[in-house]
Amino acid sequence: MAILQQAVRAARVSTLRSVAPGASAAIRFLSTPALRPLGATEVQKAKVLPAGLGAPLSKRNAGVSVLGCAIAMVAVGGCAQGIGQLFAALVVGMARNPSMKEDLFTYTLIGMGFLEFLAIVVILIAGLLLYSE
Repeated sequence: MAILQQAVRAARVSTLRSVAPGASAAIRFLSTPALRPLGATEVQKAKVLPAGLGAPLSKRNAGVSVLGCAIAMVAVGGCAQGIGQLFAALVVGMARNPSMKEDLFTYTLIGMGFLEFLAIVVILIAGLLLYSE
C-alpha cells in the first residue's frame, strides 16, 4: 500500500512539473482535499508509514475489526439453526413415510454438507475481518 501511495505521489509531482505554471496550481487545487493545506513541499514532507501487521497500534483500529468479526460470527449461529431444522425435517419425514428413510437421509447429508461449507466460509471471512487493518 505504501509503495502504491509513493507511486501516486510521484505521478502527481511529475505531472505538475510537466504542465504549464498557470495550470499546475489549478491541477493541484483540484487534486487535493479541501481541508488539506496546499503547498509544494507537501510531497516532500510525506513520511512512509509501515503498513500491515507492523503498523503502530495507535493508528490501527483494532476494536472495529473485532466488532466486524463478531457480527460475521452471528451467521455461524444461523448455520447451527439450519442444521437443527434439517434434522427435525428428517425426523418428521421419516415419521410420515418410513419407506423413504434412505433417500431422506441422503438428502439430509447433502444439505448438511452445504450448511457446513457455509459455516466454514463464514469463519474464514470472520478471520479475515479480525486480522484486517
